[in-house]
Parts: sequence; C-alpha cells; structure tokens
Amino acid sequence: MPRVLVNMPTQFGGRPSGVALVAFRVIAGLLDRGAFAVVLRSPWTRDQLPLEIRDRIEVVTVPRPRVMLFDVVRQALAVPKLCRALKIDLVLNADPYGAAFGGRARVSVVHDLYFRTMPGRSRSREALTTDPIFRFVLANSARVITVSDSTKTDLCRFYPFVRDRTQTVHSAAMLDPDAEDPSPELPAGPYVLAVGNAMYNKNFSALARAVAALGLPGIGIVHVGEDPDEAIATALDGAPVRLTRLSRIGEGRLASLYRNALCLCVPSFSEGFCLPVLEAQALGCPVVCSDRSATPEIAGAGALTFDPDDADALAACLRRLLDEPGLRGALIARGHDNARRYDWAETARRYEALMLDALRDTARDRPTQEVPHAHPAP
Repeated sequence: MPRVLVNMPTQFGGRPSGVALVAFRVIAGLLDRGAFAVVLRSPWTRDQLPLEIRDRIEVVTVPRPRVMLFDVVRQALAVPKLCRALKIDLVLNADPYGAAFGGRARVSVVHDLYFRTMPGRSRSREALTTDPIFRFVLANSARVITVSDSTKTDLCRFYPFVRDRTQTVHSAAMLDPDAEDPSPELPAGPYVLAVGNAMYNKNFSALARAVAALGLPGIGIVHVGEDPDEAIATALDGAPVRLTRLSRIGEGRLASLYRNALCLCVPSFSEGFCLPVLEAQALGCPVVCSDRSATPEIAGAGALTFDPDDADALAACLRRLLDEPGLRGALIARGHDNARRYDWAETARRYEALMLDALRDTARDRPTQEVPHAHPAP
C-alpha cells in the first residue's frame, strides 16, 4: 500500500483552522477508502487530533516555523530524509508552505491567493516571501489542487506554469447538521449572522453599515469569531444595533445560531472557498453573500448576492428578506439543494485519484520502478 505524508507545518497545534480541518477530513476519507497509509507531519500531537483519525495514522509532530521562507528551504532538505526513513511514496502538502522535494511525487493544495488578489493589504515581507515560496513548491508538485474554480483561475493567472497540473476539488460543510445545543442561548429578536475572524478580506464593516442603514433597531448582528480591531463596532458608529460577539463556541451552539438567524451574511472581498456558506445552507439558514471570488460559485442558486463595495446593495438584500413573502423559504430550499452537491466522500475520492495519477506519472518516468496499487480510483 502506498504511503502518503500529509505535510502541514504551518498550522498551530490544537487550533483548528480551515486548512487543518480540511486536511483532517481528507485524511479520514483516504483512510476509509483504504488505498493509502497516512503519516501526518504537523505541529499537532496525537492527543490533539480528531478522534476519527487519531489512532489510524502515524504522527510526526514538529514545531510551527517562525519564518515560513526559511522553513520551506529547510523542508527541502529535511522532508526527503524523513520520507526515506518512513518509506513515503507521496507528499501531500496541505498548503504551498510545504515541501518541494520528498517521496516519489508531491501534490500541493492551494486554498487562496490573498497576497496576490489583495496585494495592498499584505504586509510587505509576506508579499515578498510568499511569491517565491509558491513558485518553488508548486514548480516541484506533480499535481496542484485548488479548493474552488475561482482560486484555480487566480492561480493560473499568476502562475500559468501550473495550469495543466491543476484541478479543483471542492470541500464540503464541516458542521454536523444534527448538532444540537440542549439549552441554546439565542439573542433576542432577529439577527444577521457573520462567521469568521474579522480580517480585512471579510469586509464585516460593510455588514455593520448596511444593518445600521436599515434603521430597524430590532435587528441585531451576531458575530462568531475574533475582531481584535473592533471593525464591526467601529463601523456601527453608535447606531442602535445590537451587537453580540462570540468566539470558540461549540458546534451545537453554532448550529443553533445558523438555524435561527435571519440570514448568514458573507460580505467578503475575497474568499478561497468559504465553508460557512455551506454550513448555513445545510442548516436551513438563508445566505446573503458577495458577488466576488468564490462565494457565488460555492453558494450556487441558494443565495442573494451583492457588490461588497456597496453597503446599500447589501441593505437592499436584507430588506428583501424582511419584506418579500416566500423569499426566505425559497432561499432555504435552494440552499439545501446546493449543499447536497458537496460531499466529503467525493472529495476524498478526487484526492485519491489525483495522488495515484501523480504516482503513475512518476512510475512512467522511472520504468524500472513499480508503484504498488497505482490503479485508478473507482
């Protein structure tokens, strides 16, 4: 059985980011399919891993690097040595801040290109160092996976040399649709839900301005995530809008917030995928989202869209939800249909097929070597 090293050094151990959660779901799916044995190299310890994979994989715990560029250079030496010691056939980089060498082939995952699509908002050092990292790792990857067609378009525009090796593999909703909170603490009155840390690309200030412009004091905002710069409160500028701020809450409470919200609002300038869209749709929460980057692709027909530069356009969408009979129900029905298009089992199947393709290519380049079990995924 081929052995894959899932390489994820950039994530904080024990702190589940989107990159880490996708990697864990992919690992679980690969294990269920049974074509690969998995080794995880990351800052996560075995005890911190999800139960569904904790005792089914080998674990190599490494410290999270402080300077990514230096670490990518170090990985070019360290990971091949580790692969030889552990008899690794293929390296799956969970993001491009990984290994350019090691195993018989590499497959790398690209989640977003904010440093390229939003260059004015990247710190100078980040912008200068991320580009050579992407070029180095992607140039040495047999296959590149993007999480949306929007991200693929961006990637191929800035790095056209990967065009023929890149395929989109969508993720799926993370939140268990059956999750329940036995005693949910819900805000009083209707509220618009925003999920995610208030980074610049999220554009949550537009949501604050839009809700304030409605002039309906009964409608509040619930933000689940961190907002260290108080972007939402600052944009409200004293408007009489109830703002509830939550972070690090359980699945049951988050599911309850989705189910009872007027809508989920995603006013982002740029998204690589946007999992909250599918979580909301799976839980019967209407979606109002930006018409840019990946959000309209992922939301499909189950959303109202608007220009994220226009808070009045967002306010108009919210008014439609409040004033048009039947619109909310129609969005919920279309959202359910859309969410069913995304499935983690299919995601794992696509990953497996691309990884086996990469190994077959390597076998053709080295005709004297045989890759065990390198057959097409069913």
